[in-house]
Amino acid sequence: MEAKKVPIKFNVDDRGVLWQIFDSKNDKISFDGAEYLELPSIKRVYKVENFSKDTIRGMHFHKKEWKFFTVIRGSVKFVISPTENVTDKTKIFVLSCKKPEVLVVPPNNYNGWKSLEEDTTILGLSNFSLEETLKDDFRILPTPFMKLFEVENR
Repeated sequence: MEAKKVPIKFNVDDRGVLWQIFDSKNDKISFDGAEYLELPSIKRVYKVENFSKDTIRGMHFHKKEWKFFTVIRGSVKFVISPTENVTDKTKIFVLSCKKPEVLVVPPNNYNGWKSLEEDTTILGLSNFSLEETLKDDFRILPTPFMKLFEVENR
């Protein structure tokens, strides 16, 4: 499976907004409340924020761990690549709290992200505990991908 964005089921009424970020039924998981996928069970939920829009988190990959990311405040630019260098299979994903989506990052994909707005907050879900993820974490310098993190004026 390649990395992809999946819409999040959300409701808006006179009280406010509710995001159904994650649901599980019969050993399958769903983000949109309709399609239940054969993906691994979630073991860990965490929140990440950067102190600056200039900070790049990554690049790293996991041999076995699945990651799921949603932006709960602000916006981010993700770079996902199956190799240590930019190729035609390298993908860029922009996520924003204004359009609720989950980015699914399967194992063996280098990934990194950069905030596009101040005070951006990401919610991460993983099928690994913190102890397990530390043993499955492989990091490289983001140097080959730096150009992809830039915002191009158009």
